[in-house]
Amino acid sequence: MKNISSSADKRAFPPKRALCAVLAIVFFALVFCACSGNTEPPAEAEHTPSPAPAASISPVSGGLLRMAMPENLSVGNESYDPLLVRTEESLALFSLVYEPLIAVNESGELTPCLAAKWSRFAGDERSWLISLRESAVFHSGERLCADDVVHSFSSLKRHGAESYYSQTLSAVASMVKVDEFTVRITMSNTGILELYALDFPIKKADGSVFNGTGPYAVTQYSDERITLRANENWWDRTPYISSIEFLARENNDTALASYSAGQLDLVPTAQLSASRFGETGVTNVVDHMTQGMETLLFNHRRHPTMDADFRRALSRAINRSPIISNIYMNRARACDVPVPPDSWLYSGGSLISHDPAAAESLFAQLGYTKNEEGLLMNGDTPIELTLLTSGTTDNTTRSDAANVIASQLREFGITVNVITAPHGYGEAESEFMKALSSMEWDIALAGFNLSSSNDMRAYLTTEGSNNFGKFSGVVFAEELKAIRIAEDEKSLREAFRLLEVKFTEQLPFLVLYFRLNSVVYTAKLEGITALREPYLLRGIKNWYLSDE
Repeated sequence: MKNISSSADKRAFPPKRALCAVLAIVFFALVFCACSGNTEPPAEAEHTPSPAPAASISPVSGGLLRMAMPENLSVGNESYDPLLVRTEESLALFSLVYEPLIAVNESGELTPCLAAKWSRFAGDERSWLISLRESAVFHSGERLCADDVVHSFSSLKRHGAESYYSQTLSAVASMVKVDEFTVRITMSNTGILELYALDFPIKKADGSVFNGTGPYAVTQYSDERITLRANENWWDRTPYISSIEFLARENNDTALASYSAGQLDLVPTAQLSASRFGETGVTNVVDHMTQGMETLLFNHRRHPTMDADFRRALSRAINRSPIISNIYMNRARACDVPVPPDSWLYSGGSLISHDPAAAESLFAQLGYTKNEEGLLMNGDTPIELTLLTSGTTDNTTRSDAANVIASQLREFGITVNVITAPHGYGEAESEFMKALSSMEWDIALAGFNLSSSNDMRAYLTTEGSNNFGKFSGVVFAEELKAIRIAEDEKSLREAFRLLEVKFTEQLPFLVLYFRLNSVVYTAKLEGITALREPYLLRGIKNWYLSDE
């Protein structure tokens, strides 16, 4: 389970998978969606069910796929409400049963799901008409209708801050039925980015348990085991795998041990040593991109980190390569902006590379010199930085990375004092959170989990919840506004491109790399192509278990 740790993030989950402690205060990404759609749908494009793979692949129908679920799934969610998911494993399970109006593809683009198409509502630039997929039916046999969508949104409003999807409430102003298969949704803002908020699962208005429209229907459930069968009445093509079992496992370590014992067939994991499970013809281990961003924060209220040239000098002094290879065991990808490098919104550009000569030149331009002991001096004062980070006894990945960064900066004559403060999941009052809020640091190594919309307001506005360095958001006001009002995919991407350009110029914080996670699964499981967190099960209809 991804450890996304802050009470301010309503899309955060308990640490069910063994991960390093991750600081994240943004809402977690869009729901795992097993539906599929066109790669780049225009606003009024309608998705048609995708065909089966080419005959040369020879997929086999049938079989049982076994996965892990959180122990006692019903604890804290006795009604098995998909709006109250607590862990990644339960999110994955619910994604097979329930579907949202709009999902995203592996590149983060909007794609139709239960909304067959959408268009602007004439006369109100904040409103959209959502045309429902008339072929979608619930597992109970009733057709999906507008009342179910409105009911689901009303249920979400009742849950409020308790729901994983509570951030949707700030994006959606109202939702009303137009006719049986049409809903009018009024957003808080005018841009297409708001449509990412329509990711919440749609459930039947009758309040029945596990009654969704997804590719799999639940046949039996308990705290120990939940069994699903392929939905032959799914609006898309029936999946090849006939049955799926989610078996209760206490944590990711236990799930991996169960895999080794032949009790499970597929286990997602963030363990850096996952490759040890790989065995040709027996077990596949595939890495995939996540929304997990590792950053070096700068204190914009203290010298010298409030100086943009000093920040740029530090960015050139830090070498990410040994951190990625030695600390993260190559399960991270370097990036220079707060947009995943595999996202359709990532414009590319040159990476802020390790350049010692450029770093030395920038330090010299700032008037810094080195004394006889090799210390970098500002007049008679040595440059000394406090580096704050988090760590636990069980996971020292981030604190190990912090020590490497400190060592690299010391080579330039900068004295770095590393402070590692304890921080556990959801501890808003942990020692690390208190230290981070106190601003008694110069640089801080912290992790965030970006939303699939990559909304940057939490990071780049003055009052943003993730603006821990207190950077003045006025600098990005124009770019952020352009993103919020972008009317289509083309203008949205251009707005992000301009934001990324300014980000690399201003460096409010330094993006180091995005984390990669892994999936360990039996070699008998085939048909898996693109894996992307948090959409690991999105393409499950094409998976199949071979006879060999």
